[in-house]
Amino acid sequence: MNLPKFSFDKKDIKSFLLFIAVVGLVPLIAHFYGQYLPVIGTSFLFVSLLILVALTWGLAGHAVLKSLFLVGANLSLMVFLAQAYCEVPLINRTADEALVTLVGFAVLYIGYEFVSSVFKEVRNRMKLFKEVSQQKNPWLIVVFFALFAGLFIVQVAQVILPILQNLCIYKA
Repeated sequence: MNLPKFSFDKKDIKSFLLFIAVVGLVPLIAHFYGQYLPVIGTSFLFVSLLILVALTWGLAGHAVLKSLFLVGANLSLMVFLAQAYCEVPLINRTADEALVTLVGFAVLYIGYEFVSSVFKEVRNRMKLFKEVSQQKNPWLIVVFFALFAGLFIVQVAQVILPILQNLCIYKA
């Protein structure tokens, strides 16, 4: 009868002894600090969730701001041209309709570039989330990431829209 051979190296033995020590400490800690265990467990869960939310928030902010910086030069040029045109004396302004068309096209183009860049970043983050969760779908992280990315996009829009709406071509 062939019995399988087991070989242990020092690393396996140290890991096993550490595991036994931790398992042995749990009942001892529970005996002396049993009245505090519900608070400790709740606090540990809260801190873990807080860290998860903070990391997800940071990744979402990074994805949206990286995309915004990629289209920032186009956006800055469009706003600069429109504001420079608005500074021209009213007598010399003859291309209001052309500027409206230019700004409209630029907003569509920049919006497309921004959204495609955000989706590219989101796909990269989803690959990272799958790698971290060992090829499982981390739904909680994805939901937090989507909420925070949407929040950042709304905040970007809240800053940019008043600038565009305040241009002279949109005032009566």
